[in-house]
Amino acid sequence: MVIYVVLIYALIAVIDPYGLRKKGMKRDFLVCSALYLISFALAFALSMNWEIPSPSPLFVDWIKRLY
Repeated sequence: MVIYVVLIYALIAVIDPYGLRKKGMKRDFLVCSALYLISFALAFALSMNWEIPSPSPLFVDWIKRLY
């Protein structure tokens, strides 16, 4: 499963953001690359069966501080 995830993401990384850079849309290319990196990290962690901590306690704490 890990090999499939890495291969698919490598293929998408070559095809997807390259057009933005070629058109001169540097900021869009950087945003797309950052989101792609986050997505890859989550997909890799899930394929390795690592437990991803939930961010909900952090959000609950922020809301309690507001009210």
